[in-house]
Amino acid sequence: MEKLTVLLDVQKIDNELDQLRYRHEHLPERALLVELAEQRAKLDGAAAKTEAQRDTLRTQQRQIENDAGDIEEKAATLDAKLYDGSVTSPKETSALGEEIASLKSQQSEKEDAAIELLMEIEPLDEQLVQAEAARGEMEAKRVELQSALDADAADLDDQIAAAEANRAEAAAKLDEATLINYGKLRITYGPDAVIQFDAGKGGGCPVAMSAVELDRWKHLPAGTLEPCTDCGRLVAKLD
Repeated sequence: MEKLTVLLDVQKIDNELDQLRYRHEHLPERALLVELAEQRAKLDGAAAKTEAQRDTLRTQQRQIENDAGDIEEKAATLDAKLYDGSVTSPKETSALGEEIASLKSQQSEKEDAAIELLMEIEPLDEQLVQAEAARGEMEAKRVELQSALDADAADLDDQIAAAEANRAEAAAKLDEATLINYGKLRITYGPDAVIQFDAGKGGGCPVAMSAVELDRWKHLPAGTLEPCTDCGRLVAKLD
């Protein structure tokens, strides 16, 4: 009789372990951390594109500003030449003045283009600042979730360890052949590999016993442990 009780206890502990391990694997923080990581990846991807676009515009802006500086320097050189007395011909003076005016016009256009690029760059800079702030918030959330996950997982680890110890203690009371047979049946029938006979509930089997099988079990002595001829599960008759 004790063997039957112990085997049912082992199965009960195994079912508890299955539940504990499932809970461990499916702690809500795990899914939230995965979701948060996906959000962070999307944020980083979008920010990388924004940064690349911003850097390209900055490069263009610097080039245009350099060009404007070169033009300004050239215009200043010609302007100095215009007034240093080295040019005396009215025709040459007029041509020089026209060239200076043209250079200043080009300089103005370059400076306007640089300003336009700057106006394009500013909102991109703001987007990157916002992205960095979002990263900070996500990191704080990640740390919070990870801490909660570690605590919940540790608690379940303790419960699993205690259940495993109880299981080992109970299983030590059973012979190897019984444990091996039970293990094989558990693969097929899961949490109901072993059932306790109950005449009032169709034999206690998840698949109600046939009338013939039910009657057979009613007449078997207490302490019987046999397979159900209908479904194959082990049936334990305690009384």
